[in-house]
Amino acid sequence: MNCRVAAVALIVSLAVLSITTEGQELRCRCIERRANFIPPKHIHDLERIPAGAHCERTEVIITMKGGRHKNMEVCVDPDAKWVKALMEFLAKKVGQQK
Repeated sequence: MNCRVAAVALIVSLAVLSITTEGQELRCRCIERRANFIPPKHIHDLERIPAGAHCERTEVIITMKGGRHKNMEVCVDPDAKWVKALMEFLAKKVGQQK
């Protein structure tokens, strides 16, 4: 009886774990990060992924717009001055819209 309870608990735990991690990659998305400036007119989207269980460092991913780089994702250094300034500007802009 005790073995059955333990087996059921294990199966339930594994099911819950698989549901909660579904759709999440458990690794860093950025292999390389570039620090050189990307003009804002070429940026379609900016995604900030905080450090967590999936990756020990904060990741910033920029999606390019238009031209030959359309929809290309570029990982940038979150500690670069221009990236910090851009994120600060966007945070203020979003704050004003609320």
